[in-house]
Amino acid sequence: MLIRALIAAALLASSSVALAEDPTLSGLWRFDMISSGGTTLGAMTIQTLETQRKQAETQHEWALAKGRGSEWKRTAGPLTVPATSGRPVYTGIAMTNQGTHGLPIESIEVNNGAMTMVVSSPRGLVIFRGTINADYTRFEGTATYWNGSVFDMRGVKQVQPL
Repeated sequence: MLIRALIAAALLASSSVALAEDPTLSGLWRFDMISSGGTTLGAMTIQTLETQRKQAETQHEWALAKGRGSEWKRTAGPLTVPATSGRPVYTGIAMTNQGTHGLPIESIEVNNGAMTMVVSSPRGLVIFRGTINADYTRFEGTATYWNGSVFDMRGVKQVQPL
């Protein structure tokens, strides 16, 4: 009887491990950019590049069907992940309380706890380099602007939208 209970417990534990998903960056994030002049508040939505492409293709097909579509750029921006990599590529939109428009996140790469994010601003690229925790819920590092200005940046994933 004890052996059966141990086997059942082992099977239950192994099945729950098999059901656990890899951490993902996809979702809603809040972040702070810290400078000597104060803190800039921001938010961003992140999704995989594959999800973004599927959504864009669906929207483009809908627009063509309604007679509103035209040619469409199907290539991504300056990706930080090589095309041959097996790691997911993320993209999205970032916005701060200092601007009125969302800025495209061209790519986000996570490799062994190191995180690189490339954001396209009207004046040039903003590149974040830092670290992310193992469950992909917090990051911190520095953001370097197109003009060389460097700011501390940290963010937290919103587990449950407001």
